[in-house]
Amino acid sequence: MSTFAAMTAFRKIIAIFLLLGIVTSSFNQWLLFSTYSLNKEYISTVLCTNKDKPHLHCDGKCFLDIKLKELEQKNNQHQDTLKRIVETLAPAYANLLPQVFETYLENIPTPYLLPQPQGKVVSIFQPPKTV
Repeated sequence: MSTFAAMTAFRKIIAIFLLLGIVTSSFNQWLLFSTYSLNKEYISTVLCTNKDKPHLHCDGKCFLDIKLKELEQKNNQHQDTLKRIVETLAPAYANLLPQVFETYLENIPTPYLLPQPQGKVVSIFQPPKTV
C-alpha cells in the first residue's frame, strides 16, 4: 500500500473518530433531558436531593443540574482529549500535506494583459464610392 493511500485511510479513521466524539457529546444533553422528562416522577421521589423539602417544588431539577454538571465536565475532558490527539497528530503529518495537496498552476496570462496587435487596421465596412 502506498504512502498516499495509507495517509488517506489514516485521515478517514481520525475524521470518523473525531466526528463520533462531536456527535456523542452533542446528543448527550438531549438524551439526559429526555430521560429526565420520561422518568420525572421516579427522579423526584427517589433520586432528588431535596425530597425532604417539598416546599421548594424541585421535582428532581436538582438531580438534573447535578447530572448536567457531570456531563459538562465529561465533555470538557473529551474535548481536551480530542484536542490533544489533533495537536499530537497534526505536526507528525504536517510535512506530508504539501505533497498531497500540491497543485500545479500554468502561467497563462489573462486576455486583457495580452499585447494588442500593432499595425494597420482594415475595416470591413467600406462606404460606397461615388464616381
